[in-house]
Amino acid sequence: MSSFNSYLQLGFEHILNIEALDHVIFIIVLLAAHRPRQWLKMLIAVSLFGIGHSLSLTMASFDMVSIDSELIEFLIPLTILFTAILNLSKFGPNPESKGKYWISILFGIIHGLGFSNYYEMLVMGENKYWSALLPFNLGIELGQILIFAIFLIVMFFGQVLMNIKNRDWNIFFSGLGFGLALVMMIKNLPPIFG
Repeated sequence: MSSFNSYLQLGFEHILNIEALDHVIFIIVLLAAHRPRQWLKMLIAVSLFGIGHSLSLTMASFDMVSIDSELIEFLIPLTILFTAILNLSKFGPNPESKGKYWISILFGIIHGLGFSNYYEMLVMGENKYWSALLPFNLGIELGQILIFAIFLIVMFFGQVLMNIKNRDWNIFFSGLGFGLALVMMIKNLPPIFG
């Protein structure tokens, strides 16, 4: 297997790993307020999340940015919590607004910083950042698209075939994300709060 394919597979497998559960939860919460017919807007939001993620991973790889990993591990569930609150709030951006796109990019940057330590270990001692970074990011994006596709299928069955109201769907998935994020935040409280 070529090194391109190896890094592509590593990125794909990493996003689907239990270690990246917070990443998956964020994607689900990001999409929770949508309807199946808004599949293109959902795909754009997921792709922008991947772009934000790739930007921060690239910047961290070239030592352009460095943030304490304990703080990042706290901020990641905070992004989920904030997105869930926006979904459940009448003040948050609805799926029709461009606000979700900005949230996708901004929070993608935070999530990418969470992956930066893993990526550093992955390419330790190698001077192949670009030859590894591109396929690794593509693998992550493919994994995110798979998560999106599965969620869209489940959403179609739930909202269209089983006639679950979008409001109830959003409350369930955003509430679930909120609860899981709260537990992760408490678990990852930075020492300054402890």
